[in-house]
Amino acid sequence: MKNRIFFRADASFEIGYGHFIRSLALADMLKDNFDCVFFTCHPTSYQKQEMNKVCNFVELDESTHYEVFLSYLHGDETVVLDNYFFTTDYQRQIKSKGCRLVCIDDMHDKHYVADLVINHALHDTSLFDVENYTKLALGYQWALLRKPFFAGALKEKPLAIKKISICFGGSDDLNLTTSVIEKILGQRPNVSITAIIGDANDNRARIAFSKVNYLCNLSAKEVASVFASADLSVVPTSSVCLESLACGTFVAAGTYCDNQKLVYLEYLKN
Repeated sequence: MKNRIFFRADASFEIGYGHFIRSLALADMLKDNFDCVFFTCHPTSYQKQEMNKVCNFVELDESTHYEVFLSYLHGDETVVLDNYFFTTDYQRQIKSKGCRLVCIDDMHDKHYVADLVINHALHDTSLFDVENYTKLALGYQWALLRKPFFAGALKEKPLAIKKISICFGGSDDLNLTTSVIEKILGQRPNVSITAIIGDANDNRARIAFSKVNYLCNLSAKEVASVFASADLSVVPTSSVCLESLACGTFVAAGTYCDNQKLVYLEYLKN
C-alpha cells in the first residue's frame, strides 16, 4: 500500500491560480509512488479537468474547510499546505494528528512548525522562522513546474520582437492584461500578441482587441508552446515567470502585490 499525501490548495479570482497549479504540479511528480489526494474549495470545471489528469480530489466548502480537512487526517498522511491563510496554529493542529507536514510558501511571514518548507523563488534561509527540525528547500532547483516546462531550452536572442505573449495568471483581478495590451499596441501596432487568460478572469467582457489572440484554460503543454514560440513574454514575477523562463523565453516582468517584491529582486539577482 502506498503512503498517502494530501494536498490542500485553492484557486479563485481573489487569490489567483498559482497555489493550485504548483501544488498540482508536485502531486503529478509524486503520483506514481504515493497515493495522492487533492483537497480544494469550489473547484471550477477547469480545475476538475486538471486534477482528474493527476489524482483523486475532494471538494471543500469555504465555510467549513478548516475543520473538514482535519477530519480526514488519521496521522499516517503527509500533508502539503499551500496558501497564505494557513497559520502556525493550523500547522500545529495538523502536526498534533501525527502527520508529516510540508508548507509551500513564498511569503515567509509566519513561524513554521512544518517538517519541510518549499520556496522555489528565494534562497536566503535567514528569512524563515522555523523549528530546529524543519528542513528548507529553497531556490530554483526546487521549482514546482509542470512537466512540459522541463523540456524548455535556451533560445538565441531574437533579432526583433515580433511575437509577444502575455499572461497574468488565472484571475488577473486588476485587468493588467488589457493595460499591457494597450501599451504594446500603442508603441508597436504591428506585433503579434497572444494573451493567456484563465476562467477566473471576469474582465474578459472588457477585452476587445481584434489584433490579439486570446486563449483560455490552456493545458500546461499548450502554455509552454505559447511561451516557447514567443520572442518576449510579459508576466508578473510569480510562478508564471519561472514557467516562461524555463521555456527559454525572454521576459519583461514586474510586480503588482507585496508578496512578489522580494521574489522580483531574487529574479533580478539571478
